[in-house]
Amino acid sequence: MENGKKTPVRMCVVCRGRFPQKNLYRMQCKNFSLIPFEGKGRSFYICDKCKNSKKVFSVVAYLCKISKEKAKEEIKNFPFFNLH
Repeated sequence: MENGKKTPVRMCVVCRGRFPQKNLYRMQCKNFSLIPFEGKGRSFYICDKCKNSKKVFSVVAYLCKISKEKAKEEIKNFPFFNLH
């Protein structure tokens, strides 16, 4: 608690860990593609630890209803993802 306010806690969709909202990446699926959150609609969070994991592709593919290959391509477009 900071200044008498509660810190918002959100869950990572990959590892299901709970983290402060400001430490997570927020994204959404729109028209079968992955985009940064635009302020409207359903979204999901991914933690820093999971952003480079292999499991993230299958989770994003499931959430966006796209193939794993397309999910991998979409994730490569995000500057905070560091694929090896």
